[in-house]
Amino acid sequence: MSSVPPIGAASDEPATRGRRSLGERMVGPKPVIGLLIVAATVWFILANTSHTRIHFWLVWVTAQLWMVLAGTFLAGMVLGFLLKRRTRDRDRDRKQRG
Repeated sequence: MSSVPPIGAASDEPATRGRRSLGERMVGPKPVIGLLIVAATVWFILANTSHTRIHFWLVWVTAQLWMVLAGTFLAGMVLGFLLKRRTRDRDRDRKQRG
């Protein structure tokens, strides 16, 4: 039959099989890349503290350059998410129809 034990049966594997210590989790590539991104973000903010003027149709706005760039980045991410979702929904609808 199957090698899967019934529900509630004792397993041969130790209870800590899926658990890793903090030191083990910090060694992989994801935490290192995350720390590099945080460091680059802090450097970016500190390097772009000057003010800039932006013209929105009839209004002039003054803001720090890093805030303008971060806002543009976030707006692009939101737009990309919405377009991706719309495309995914459209593709799903097409699959259901045909």
